[in-house]
Amino acid sequence: MGTHRSGTRSRGISKGPVIAVVAILLLGAAVFAWLQFRDRAADRDSAAAAECVEGPSTLFVTVDPDLEAPVRAIADKYNATEPQVRDHCARVSVTAQPSAEVAEAFRAGGAWNPALGPQPALWIPSSSRAVEIMRVPGLVAGEPSPIAGSPIALGVPEQVRAALEGARIAWGDLPRLQQGSLGELGVAGWGGLRMALPDGDATLAAAVAVGSAVAGEEPLTDAGAQSGQVVAAVSGLASGAPEAADTAAALAAIADPAHAGNSAIHAVAATEQQIAGQPGVAVFRPAGNPPVADHPAALMSGPWVDQTQNLIAGLFVDYLRNPEQAPFFTSAGFTAVPPPTGPGASRAALDKLRATLAHPVLGVHSTVLLDVSASMSTAEGASTRLANTLGALRSTMNVMPPDFGLGVWTFGKSLDGVNPYRVQARTAALADGQRTAVDTALSTVRATETRPDQAYPALLAAYRSAVNGYAEGRTNSVLLITDGPDDDSSVTGAQLLADLAAAADPDRPVRVDVIVIGGNGTDTLQTAAQRTGGTYTRLATSNDLSFGSAVVQALTTP
Repeated sequence: MGTHRSGTRSRGISKGPVIAVVAILLLGAAVFAWLQFRDRAADRDSAAAAECVEGPSTLFVTVDPDLEAPVRAIADKYNATEPQVRDHCARVSVTAQPSAEVAEAFRAGGAWNPALGPQPALWIPSSSRAVEIMRVPGLVAGEPSPIAGSPIALGVPEQVRAALEGARIAWGDLPRLQQGSLGELGVAGWGGLRMALPDGDATLAAAVAVGSAVAGEEPLTDAGAQSGQVVAAVSGLASGAPEAADTAAALAAIADPAHAGNSAIHAVAATEQQIAGQPGVAVFRPAGNPPVADHPAALMSGPWVDQTQNLIAGLFVDYLRNPEQAPFFTSAGFTAVPPPTGPGASRAALDKLRATLAHPVLGVHSTVLLDVSASMSTAEGASTRLANTLGALRSTMNVMPPDFGLGVWTFGKSLDGVNPYRVQARTAALADGQRTAVDTALSTVRATETRPDQAYPALLAAYRSAVNGYAEGRTNSVLLITDGPDDDSSVTGAQLLADLAAAADPDRPVRVDVIVIGGNGTDTLQTAAQRTGGTYTRLATSNDLSFGSAVVQALTTP
């Protein structure tokens, strides 16, 4: 028979499932607690961010006054969004200062001028020219981005605008009209252009446009800005220009109908946005590439700019260039976000133009002192040294403007009685008659049969003549061209230098330029050139492009 369990004994429960259930409950509780902690931590982080735990950070922006209103309005709009950058409460503060003054402050280095307001981490000047003028390696981060633009033109009375436009006047024509008369355009009784040149970007832009037109290059190179043609043209614009406190004052004078043709000012370079704000002043756009005030945003790099400010500056530039902000600029007369203007004139070229505007020199007034001793008949290439030199002088004279002066002396030994020199053509401005006289004189020059020369007394005589016949407003010079010298005069080198110093007049400075062809030259001539601010050039041969270039440089570089 089978047996059965007693009915009084209970059946046992397995411990494994119970442990599993408890473990699941504990894990769920832990996960829930972690989620709650995470949410609370996120809430704390959000609250901390909302409170800008790193504190406030202010971006100081300095802008040219003509763009102040729209930039300030956009900054107010940006600040209203309560921007946060790297746990900082960001804020933009705008100060308006003339671009030229800010550029000079940066160029000067050292302590910042507090009169200009806080030193900016973001600078928006009038144009890329202002950035180039103050450019110092490492001072500007990246390439500045144009914010708003306006072409630069001339503000003139309507009668003058009609005459200029009818004659299709270009930038390169302005110096001639400045020194001449509007009568050639049919505007009788008004005198010359009377273009004011107040300090500022528009005046510099006009000078760049004139220089580029005259040199035939865009952008204007350093060599172009230094060339005699450009210096003479910009000087013609600046010499005798009417005084004006600033562009606004010049525009106000032009707008005054009571003055008309009797006004001291008939024209001024300005942005079209500025001209539009002055009723009664017309816009004239000279033919040629128009300069532009592109108002670039330059992010500054220096010890006064921290990483957060630099980041805010970049974000604010993007905000300024956003199409949503375009109405702020266009309603003020600007073109929003103009296209890049490309590389412009370098700092060296701009500095040369600024110096020329400040100290105009209306060309070169030069006396050529040419060696005609026997050695100048030495063959070089297909011709002789003398023939090559005469050809270089003729070709240079052909490119010299009519207001440049040129004369020719020759020297050797006993050329004119007891004198070792002969005046072949007196030094005078190159009007048609003078060009003919110089060309005729050059055609008669021949080498002598005597090798020794008397260069030192000839140079002293030419120098004294140049001082006595000094031409105001020009660079006066004596250009000595020799293949020696083989001086056998009684004048020593020391005596020549002493006599030149005695003949010098601080109010009538004359420089001495020396070109030595094939010869050794002398320390005396090199010292004479250095002491008078001239050049000393030694060349192996006259049958080379470098010789022609040296002649051009000496006779056309103020």
